[in-house]
Amino acid sequence: MNIQQELCAWYLRSHRDLPFRRSRDPYAIWVSEVMAQQTRIESMLPYYQRWMAKWPDVASLAKAPLEEVLHLWQGLGYYNRARKLHEGAKVVCQQFHGQLPVDVQQLRTIPGIGAYTAGAIASIAYGQRTPAVDGNVLRVTSRLCQIEEEITRKSTVDNVSRQVWTWMEGSDPAVFTQALMELGALVCTPKNPQCLLCPLRSACRCAQDGTWADYPVKKKAKPPQRRQLYTYWIENDRRQILLSQDWSDGLMKGLYRLPQTEIALRQTPQLSYQGHRRHVFSHRVWEMECYRGRLQSIALEDCFWVNKEELAHLPLVSAHRKWLMEAGGMEKSDAETEKIRYDIDKDQEE
Repeated sequence: MNIQQELCAWYLRSHRDLPFRRSRDPYAIWVSEVMAQQTRIESMLPYYQRWMAKWPDVASLAKAPLEEVLHLWQGLGYYNRARKLHEGAKVVCQQFHGQLPVDVQQLRTIPGIGAYTAGAIASIAYGQRTPAVDGNVLRVTSRLCQIEEEITRKSTVDNVSRQVWTWMEGSDPAVFTQALMELGALVCTPKNPQCLLCPLRSACRCAQDGTWADYPVKKKAKPPQRRQLYTYWIENDRRQILLSQDWSDGLMKGLYRLPQTEIALRQTPQLSYQGHRRHVFSHRVWEMECYRGRLQSIALEDCFWVNKEELAHLPLVSAHRKWLMEAGGMEKSDAETEKIRYDIDKDQEE
């Protein structure tokens, strides 16, 4: 079987019509690939469309305030991706005259662009024979070839990259790269792959012996770290709410949050217990004992008062934004216009 021919033919007749696939603009491809990392396509599409409408090119993104960038991003998770896109746009303007370079090694000097993203930009936008190895590609290749090595090892990723480079020979790199990703997204899925619909099933070792569940080989994940916290929703008589910019825990720098501490504040009649809330990140869990009350002043570091009407325009961590919305701490119109991804029960860290 000619894997490249079969795969590309399948893609041309079966791929999803997505807005970023209608363009060879390297900036649009860069944004779409970064947004799609660790995120379902159907979830990221509204964000992508809003992003491109607001910042249609590198120069406009480079000029944007970081707070606006994080505000538009909130709900996608892994906020460091947004920070790196913003930082990278500035570097592109300063060092490459506002145009993403063609050379892969130069692409990799830009903040936030690693081997995968550089490969995606080079192959899709510039038509270079450059592998772009993401989770989908690793899974498809490991099943096709029954790769026994642990999939996150650099040596394994390098081997997969070399295999993909071989398969690309004679293809349109833009079509091949997207085809391999699409196969992993639609057919060779992590659970219950549709082997009978796969254009490569006759060449796939796992499809032949039914061992797809054993691949890719992964090391056992560590249980998430749990952190006990006291979380405070504090208002004053001026329709203001207290927010914190304490990022000492290393999570979601640049996003504001409600004040929270590991040691409970001194109890007063003005603070009433609201119950327990749990928020799950990719590797951590916040176990929050929640209190709400009205105080005119409080001595907490890194905290400031903000008018409640401004909340919709500030980037807030989802764990606290959800509580504010559910309990009426934000105007109803805010909840209608700010489309946070509530269809998941897991948020992401940087």
